[in-house]
Amino acid sequence: MDWCHRYGIRWNFFGFGAHNAKNEQWKILYTLNFFICLIAAGLYLAMALKQGVNIINDRPTYWVRYVTWFLSTPLLLLDLTFLGKTSLPITGSLLGANAYMIVTGFVATISPKPISYIWYIVSCAAYLAVAYMLLNQYRTQAERNHPRCKQAFRKLVTVHLVLWTLYPVVWILGTEGFNLFAQGTETMFYTLLDLASKVGFGFLSLNTLHNIEQATDQRREPISTAV
Repeated sequence: MDWCHRYGIRWNFFGFGAHNAKNEQWKILYTLNFFICLIAAGLYLAMALKQGVNIINDRPTYWVRYVTWFLSTPLLLLDLTFLGKTSLPITGSLLGANAYMIVTGFVATISPKPISYIWYIVSCAAYLAVAYMLLNQYRTQAERNHPRCKQAFRKLVTVHLVLWTLYPVVWILGTEGFNLFAQGTETMFYTLLDLASKVGFGFLSLNTLHNIEQATDQRREPISTAV
């Protein structure tokens, strides 16, 4: 229940921010992060109540994780596309590839070995498509829309991809894959990743919007001339 409490503090912070946002841009970003953390809190509440888990292929399988990831990861991508003023085709492609990645990852989790490894590879291929679009089309368009914030978007994309890359690493090394560590250790890794990729990334997205506003204000400042 401790993790639920921590998420509760974070989602209350984002909810308070959305309520008191100084303009529509901040309201949208706070609202997205509020629901991301709210969905994650629901996951850990279900796990604390011993719900959302079944014995599949002779091991406990927390299928509720995939439900929450399916709901929260699109909002994380909307965080990115909102900040980058991303076009609808790129946004739709990211959301579609992400949905395919989560669904095939779930199929990998509930499938017996070695079939699970085939679905795992398929899911990783979908993730590579997401990564490729973020590193190329997304970042190119975001830097073109915000030329003064190139470094901020490079940091945003890098942090996002590093955190998301660790999820399939935990999967293949954990109980669903090579079983190199126990269920409790696997849960701890997923929890830490969820905190970093949702709460931590939420704060990073807010910082990015702050940088964008600062760059916009600097561009609008009149050039003073000596008299």
